[in-house]
Amino acid sequence: MLLRPYYNMSMKKCQEENILKDLDNKKKPRDWKGKKLSSLELSRVYRNIADKIKPEYEKRGVHIRMRKSKTGEKSNISAGLYDNAGKRVVNYEKRAENMRFCGSFLEFADMQDKLKLIKANFCRVPLCPMCQWRKTLRVFFDTSKVIDIVEKRHKNLKHIFLTLTVKNCTLDNLNKVLDDIFKGWDNFMHSKTLNPEVKKVRQHIVKGWFRALEIEYNSETNEFHPHFHAILNVDKNYFKGTDYLKTKEWVQLWRKSARLDYDPICDIRRVKNKGNRKDIAEVAKYTYKDASILNKTLSDDKKDGIVKSLSCALHQRRLYAYGGVMKEIAAELKIKDIDNADLIKVDDGKIDYALAKMILTYRWNMGLSNYILDKKITLTENQVNENENS
Repeated sequence: MLLRPYYNMSMKKCQEENILKDLDNKKKPRDWKGKKLSSLELSRVYRNIADKIKPEYEKRGVHIRMRKSKTGEKSNISAGLYDNAGKRVVNYEKRAENMRFCGSFLEFADMQDKLKLIKANFCRVPLCPMCQWRKTLRVFFDTSKVIDIVEKRHKNLKHIFLTLTVKNCTLDNLNKVLDDIFKGWDNFMHSKTLNPEVKKVRQHIVKGWFRALEIEYNSETNEFHPHFHAILNVDKNYFKGTDYLKTKEWVQLWRKSARLDYDPICDIRRVKNKGNRKDIAEVAKYTYKDASILNKTLSDDKKDGIVKSLSCALHQRRLYAYGGVMKEIAAELKIKDIDNADLIKVDDGKIDYALAKMILTYRWNMGLSNYILDKKITLTENQVNENENS
């Protein structure tokens, strides 16, 4: 009996020592646990939606379509769920299952002063909080690289930060609103205002751009607020030249492009400091904030409705895009679409296996609701050389 308190304390200390502690460059802990818990909660929501939508899917004749091989014959590989009208639909059941196991194991190289992720199982479900977090890191890194090259090669260009908004919309209307603003963006970038003809030669005020979609959820009104964030490359003399547009002119241009019957709110700002990446971080942030829709104050029915609306509206959309010189540089750097990008290596930090002689594997422990050390491997000199050469 006297040994039990000591035994319990020893067990607790042992568990604490084996819990994942991963720090960023600012020595702040990365929230692996929080993202995993959010993914598990969202997986539960997807499971609820899957159960509720079965009657509707049965009525629409939803079925699995198999991919065709090069010879034209059906293969054993699924191409997704389709209804009888040939429209692809969201497979909520599969997404629930994939998200449930997302990030269930993480493997790091121990760099003595920090950990470096080298393996993980990410689900890539569009709304997954874990994958969204990794995507924002990837987008920030890729876009920073593109802008670094823009600044080196095109010293005559400056950056401006643009936000284009529309009014809040209902959950049921989100899909149509997104259709309208994506078309609006194309109209906007190809407008005569941004591409005037001077002496029969088409000029381009915006030389390059990067844009991202963000959708905020308002729990008080149960509405969405979709809007675009963008970084535009313009001539360094833009603010002093004839091409300069006042805020009210940007408003009218966006109103016309998106075919709105009101004056939308638009924000246009100069990126003052060269090399400053705060504006990129603003553009590269999450498409939606998982905390706002997984709020404990919301009922399960309301969460189901929000997630279903977002899933349908974002299905097969390009949430991030490049244009002009930024698109050319992105292609040169072989930057992939974010849906196909590497979510493990999200920066250019190379692993020095001469320093990283330890490989640590952590697995998600459902009982403790945390990542616990599962395996520790000390690399031999031969293994270090093999990793460095691989």
